[in-house]
Amino acid sequence: MKLDLKHKNLVLTGFMGTGKTETGLILARSTGRRFVDSDKLVEEKTGKSVAGIFKESGEVYFRDLESKALKSLDRCKAGSLVISTGGGAVIREQNRMLLRKKGIIINLTARVEDIISRTSEAGSRPLLDVANPGEKIAELLEERKEAYGDCDISIDTTGLSPLEVSEKILELLKDY
Repeated sequence: MKLDLKHKNLVLTGFMGTGKTETGLILARSTGRRFVDSDKLVEEKTGKSVAGIFKESGEVYFRDLESKALKSLDRCKAGSLVISTGGGAVIREQNRMLLRKKGIIINLTARVEDIISRTSEAGSRPLLDVANPGEKIAELLEERKEAYGDCDISIDTTGLSPLEVSEKILELLKDY
């Protein structure tokens, strides 16, 4: 039985640097949905950057804010959004359950080398502000493997533009 996609949000998950934001913007335009970035919701609510929140209050506090931001989306009409989650949003099962209730979860992946090149701006990614970012990425990917695997669709974005990823998602959704 095919799902009525008109009544399902499109939820992009995956590690930082996999293309969630750029792909999400394209998907929103092509489907007539509103684009929402959970990190931006947190920044708007607090008036602080994600990096600033991490630095001042730590990851657990940021994850609590992130969960509240995702919960606030529950009030939106199902099928009206393309949601780009922060890279760690789905590590909390409650967030995955909330997103799944009204959405199709699409996990974006990429090779570690591509993630490094896409996230190389110093200071913009607090979890990667370490001596060996490649090692840290591999460690976090392993820790989050189960959470990222709890998705409806998974797409490797390695070597693909956000437009190509968006087109691939739309093609896969035809069969969903």
